[in-house]
Amino acid sequence: MNKLAKYLNQHLVGEVLVDSSSAGRFATDGSPLKVAPEMVAHPRSTNDIRKLLRFSWQLAEKGHQLPVTARGGGTDTTGGAIGSGIVAAISGTLDAILEFDGKQRLVRLQPGVTVAALRSALSLQGLHIAALGDANPQATVGGVIAAGRNVTAEPWVEQLEIVLANGDILQTKRLSKRELGRKKGQQDFEGELYRELDALIDDNRELVSQLNDANAAGYTALGEVKRKDGSFDLTPLFFASQGSLGIISEMILKAEVAPLKTTVVVGAFGSPAQARDVLDDVAKIAPGKLEYYSQAMVQRARAYGKSLAFLNDDAGDATLLVATLDDLSSRTQGRKAKKLAKLFEKFEASVAMTDDLPESNLAEIGSIAELAAQPDGKKAGAMVPLAEGVYVPLERFDDFTDGLAALASKLRLPLPLYGTPLDNLWCVRPVLSLGTVGGKQAVFKLTNEIAQLAAKCGGHLASQYGEGRLQAYSTHSLLDDEMKKLFANLKATFDKYGILNSGVKQQPELSQLTKMLKK
Repeated sequence: MNKLAKYLNQHLVGEVLVDSSSAGRFATDGSPLKVAPEMVAHPRSTNDIRKLLRFSWQLAEKGHQLPVTARGGGTDTTGGAIGSGIVAAISGTLDAILEFDGKQRLVRLQPGVTVAALRSALSLQGLHIAALGDANPQATVGGVIAAGRNVTAEPWVEQLEIVLANGDILQTKRLSKRELGRKKGQQDFEGELYRELDALIDDNRELVSQLNDANAAGYTALGEVKRKDGSFDLTPLFFASQGSLGIISEMILKAEVAPLKTTVVVGAFGSPAQARDVLDDVAKIAPGKLEYYSQAMVQRARAYGKSLAFLNDDAGDATLLVATLDDLSSRTQGRKAKKLAKLFEKFEASVAMTDDLPESNLAEIGSIAELAAQPDGKKAGAMVPLAEGVYVPLERFDDFTDGLAALASKLRLPLPLYGTPLDNLWCVRPVLSLGTVGGKQAVFKLTNEIAQLAAKCGGHLASQYGEGRLQAYSTHSLLDDEMKKLFANLKATFDKYGILNSGVKQQPELSQLTKMLKK
């Protein structure tokens, strides 16, 4: 065992491993990239995280770089959960639900609690957190917050506890103008942060006003930090920051009453045009969730062995719309379900509803999209998640799909599409092999082309999630120099030595990215 790992093992409650098996296990995440860490730490307390970061900070002060990457369930599809220094594996150790306040519906928990575990615990109280509805059940709650943008964070994120780059602790909440003044007067790293961030926002008011909360590339949430009344909240900055500004060590989340049941209405449309034409009317009915599966996605699901038995024989190449109704009133759900069924039938769709579908069929529908999240692209014909959560306004959806069709024809690659139209979020999952030179070249060409197409359609490549490593080259090439400088200054304010998830949310050289692709 090397000296650094031995030293850390002497000072941490958790363990630090350097064996090749551990390095290999944590060298990959849900992306097609691979980066082996020097060591893997399993922190068992907030103090362990503090000691790891303080150690890395002190090394950096002496000119030695040993970056720290926080990792939850490893489901990140952008290469945001891998790193070359220390990987701090949160899942499996910092996974306790610490406190529950039933009166206020508040739950205090550690970041390594999985989405599935939190759902299960809250369901016993008749509660849920709707914002976690689309999250991978195996993802950690801390990872979901760190990886993804959520412009409606305030209703469900009461407070975050963050370990800063130097090992200090920060508690986030919205501060009044007076409270901000007191924070800025502190003679510590926290006080320095508030002073520099407040000045950064004031010195770049026009630039900050241009930040788009639909774009998760860089640190666009800076625009949500300071309000016109002078109040200040750092919480939004840690969404989609991917551990590059600090490591979440604890959270207080706010739950809400869960519906006793949900109703699902499935429409299988003969053509994409019919499915598109019905979307505006579906929005008026306001289902809790609406999912879109392209013909290519349905075909791929069947190629992977899914029977999709609820579809008619002549609906094998259907475009699917799946509406989930989650109103608290069962009567309201029933009324909306009938309206949706009539609407789908009006556009010549085959319709199936919860009462018509056995539980196995409902689960099978949900697995259509999950089949695409396969990081192993060596297998011929595997779908690779390159563009997850692309933002494109619904009114430009036709332009976007036309552009994808042209791109698929140009590159001779199937481009299955999945999305949640009412959120304006889309996932493009190309079918290619990373075991070939052509497949590897297509990864970055496709990512770049989709980024440019989304921008032409008034959207953004990185929207639901941060850009990580995989998308950073493409997303940052679309930023102007002033915006890049603003983001660099913000990063330096939190992490002047660049030890927090080094390389993530920063534009890399294409040659560096190519070397990271799995072989």
